[in-house]
Amino acid sequence: MQDDRLAKIAFEVDDIIAELSIKYKIDPLTLTSIMLARLVLTNDFTGSGDDFRKILANIPEPRLPSNEVVH
Repeated sequence: MQDDRLAKIAFEVDDIIAELSIKYKIDPLTLTSIMLARLVLTNDFTGSGDDFRKILANIPEPRLPSNEVVH
C-alpha cells in the first residue's frame, strides 16, 4: 500500500473514532478499548490472531523529548 493511501485510511479512522466518541458521549479510552477488543476478535476469527498479537507486542514506545512529562 502506498503511504498516501495509508495516511488517508488513518485519517478516516481518526474521524470515525471522533464521531463515535461524540455520538455515544464516551471517553476515548473506553471507546478505543472496545475497538481493540473487536479487532482482536476479528483477527482471531480470521485466523490471524497470533500474528496480530505479535505485532501488538512489538509496537515501539513513543520517543518523547527528555524534558516532556507524561501523566
